[in-house]
Amino acid sequence: MTGARAPFWDPDAGCGEPFFANPQSALLYPPAWLATVLPARAAVGVEVGLHLALLAVGCALLARRLGAAGWLDVATGWSVLAAGPVLAAVGVLNNLESLAWMPWVWGAALAGSLPATAGFLALTYLAAEPALALVAGLVALALAPRRRTLAALALAVAIVAVQALPFAAWVRGGDRGPGRDRELGLAGIVFPAELVAMAAPGAPRPAYTGVHFVSHLAVPLWALALGLVAAFDRRAAVRRLALSGWVLVLASVLPALPGGLAVWNVLTAGFVRYSGRLLFPAVVALIPAAAAAVGTRRARPWLAAGLAALLAAGGLALGGSPWPTATGAVTAGAVLASACPAPAAIIGAVAVAWRTHEALGLREVRPVRPALCLAAQREARRVYVVAPSVEQFAFIQGDPWRLRSLALGYAALLDGRRTARTYGPLVSRRLAAQLGEADRGSAGRWWLNALGADRIVAQHPISGFPELCREGGLVVYDNPEAWPEAAIVCAMPQPGQAPRPCGQVRPIATGDDAREWRVEVGAAGGVFLWLETPDAGWAIRVDGTPAPPVAGAGILHGVEVAAGDHLVTARYRPPGLIAGAAVSIVGLGLLVGAAWRRW
Repeated sequence: MTGARAPFWDPDAGCGEPFFANPQSALLYPPAWLATVLPARAAVGVEVGLHLALLAVGCALLARRLGAAGWLDVATGWSVLAAGPVLAAVGVLNNLESLAWMPWVWGAALAGSLPATAGFLALTYLAAEPALALVAGLVALALAPRRRTLAALALAVAIVAVQALPFAAWVRGGDRGPGRDRELGLAGIVFPAELVAMAAPGAPRPAYTGVHFVSHLAVPLWALALGLVAAFDRRAAVRRLALSGWVLVLASVLPALPGGLAVWNVLTAGFVRYSGRLLFPAVVALIPAAAAAVGTRRARPWLAAGLAALLAAGGLALGGSPWPTATGAVTAGAVLASACPAPAAIIGAVAVAWRTHEALGLREVRPVRPALCLAAQREARRVYVVAPSVEQFAFIQGDPWRLRSLALGYAALLDGRRTARTYGPLVSRRLAAQLGEADRGSAGRWWLNALGADRIVAQHPISGFPELCREGGLVVYDNPEAWPEAAIVCAMPQPGQAPRPCGQVRPIATGDDAREWRVEVGAAGGVFLWLETPDAGWAIRVDGTPAPPVAGAGILHGVEVAAGDHLVTARYRPPGLIAGAAVSIVGLGLLVGAAWRRW
């Protein structure tokens, strides 16, 4: 953050990208403000603990509302916290924080409270994961399919409009949606064979060259067993919640099924990736429903014991760890037989968490020693990291130090490095197209130069560029042909054409949301060329007057400038910010009014 407020624009990643419009910034989420008053490590720890507590209490209250009795609500809260997918969500904080509000949304929808449903759902979105907020709203509608729920969903959308409208504008220019790269739907999936580990803690997972978005899968076995029973419960709310959970489990593996990727892309219109994250809400739906189903179809002791033995033998045969698998099977049998179900459920949860509790450990983000070849990278106007590949993943495997040194993700910003590539939730279509051309190697040299990237970072040799630094397997190259970020050219360069200078540019102000340049243009006039990712929120003026815009290939854009000396200014405001703020104010007023009337 800079000054008294956070910037609307991040100039350091992806040749510049929206910051406020990015829901993952969580700028409007009150718990995230802890980082302004606490040290970063403490703030993250408090934030994680707060949301785990919110999730546990919310699931306990939801289970009680569904009919769980005899301390099973307490067992529900502990079992949710012990579930592998929930602990895995701790590593992706925005997912955990959105997840924490889901049981509150669903409980409020079942209670028929419009203001509570809308308020909790708004918090689910502001907590930084829109996909999970959408899931929360759809499940709420499935649980309570009535007009009051629809009104609550509409009110929640109105409340978050101040950020949602700029986000929608960003999405319109982004690399997601119909007709985009449909193979990206394979990112972060869960393979059907991996689901074995949900019931058999420690079971081996199939080899996968990508990144496992959900690092832990084990769920208390009693919850899975009773979750199946709950799917046939005569109470509509219990049945609908359980079925929602199983549908989410199926959706998490859908892209990995034959023909499933095409179905996934149709259902999501190409906007949603990382289907594996759906296991997070699946667990939060299944465990309260399972707790409510305890005792509705009580198994005879001999049958429960036989099922426990069968589950234990099956889990061990599939490679599950002996103690957690056997304990989970025994406690599942006890819960099925309603023999001290609450203590048995808690013991089963502890057995699952025994292997995954390390997910709660916090590690310092900023290491003691600097990144490899840091000086050479910091000198760059922009760093271009070669396209992600299997070789890169092998290079960084199990070594966060190498990952950070390779400038993957947003970790590069911690060292003051500016990157041409972005790993944000969205990438500008124009930037994505230019990066794709630059990634072709020597054939894409023009596109690389037009990114303004004067340093190239790789973990393998690259011919044709002077080597500046080699350290620990990392190599940094100079790109002396990189274009300046701002220049006066005679005409907008076409692919393959070098820019022809027709004047000079002198930066005056270089803020995040505002830039100023003093330019001297030749007698024939020219084009002010700016290598910043184009966005509708930027307003470029010449001597205070809007100038005719000029668009080029990739991210190339600028304005026409007449001969002489001029002041060129650029100001950024997220598209839809004012309209969204007005809608949010009205929405908050309606929320307060509805809550006051209900009170």
